[in-house]
Amino acid sequence: MKVFAPYLSFIWDSAKDFGMDPAELFSEAGIDPSLRLDINARINGEKLDLLTWLAMQESNDEAFVFHLTEHLHPSYLGVMGYAWLASATLREGFERLSRYQKVLSDVGFVKLEDREDALLVHLEYDAPALHDPNLRELMRLANGVKLCRMNAGESFQPKKIQFKQPEPNRVATYYSFFHCELEFNADSSVLQIDRDDADRPLSGANAQLEALFEQQMIEYLARLNKDDIVSRTQAAIFKQLPSGRASIEEIAGKLGTSTRTLRRKLKDAGSSYKDLLAETRRELGKRYIHDKSLSLTEVAFMLGFSDSSSFSRAFRSWTGESPSAFRDSA
Repeated sequence: MKVFAPYLSFIWDSAKDFGMDPAELFSEAGIDPSLRLDINARINGEKLDLLTWLAMQESNDEAFVFHLTEHLHPSYLGVMGYAWLASATLREGFERLSRYQKVLSDVGFVKLEDREDALLVHLEYDAPALHDPNLRELMRLANGVKLCRMNAGESFQPKKIQFKQPEPNRVATYYSFFHCELEFNADSSVLQIDRDDADRPLSGANAQLEALFEQQMIEYLARLNKDDIVSRTQAAIFKQLPSGRASIEEIAGKLGTSTRTLRRKLKDAGSSYKDLLAETRRELGKRYIHDKSLSLTEVAFMLGFSDSSSFSRAFRSWTGESPSAFRDSA
């Protein structure tokens, strides 16, 4: 279980606020403090659990997690944090978090579920916490709400929060932070967002920055795991699309392999070149279409289509609408 090391910075900041010695806390948890400044470093997730638990114990404050969350800064999440700020909607931000969760941690997962009146964001871990699972769950849900407030404003309120943990004695501090209905002893950890709030356009949206950050996340994952042929292929597709040279032959050449070998490796990984190309174009296309400074012809060429009509047919297959109708409705 590995975690993006700069994420630890908000624990360092909070510890100082509480008059603790953060260097001593990090040392007790077996973590080199300098790693929090290294964007290429990852640390053992069990040590993160221990660090958080130690800080909580020393704070003697039942609302410590909520103070901790207030120190969360986008830069502590690396490129994922900046991509989050550029998202067009909260839904889009969580979709990206779901796809690229491994940028931050290789054990957590984000799953989205649509209901008639709400978007349900399931925030879970694949591995048990060794020290305090309730503390980890609270941090994950509180951080999710904090991220929403970064984009939608401090007045953002979830529709409902569901906890697997039993109702705590300090439940008033929970209500003070979340400002919504709370359910305890639930089957899973869920952040519920009103559908209107989930799909409301955000003022910080920037489609071109989104695409740039998305490419960087894919490249980061490809570097993180040299054997991840899917991420490596998608990273190459991102780079080649604007030039119009994103054929499987071109991509195989960029990856230093043969077309036949690339097809086989992707198949073994449960994917295919055709699917990755379509997925990359679809995600980029839906982002670019929001940027009205780009003409539809420019969008078509940025996605590697030879003409606007080819792009229009593909876009209609992705969304059920033409690019112009989708842009107008957005």
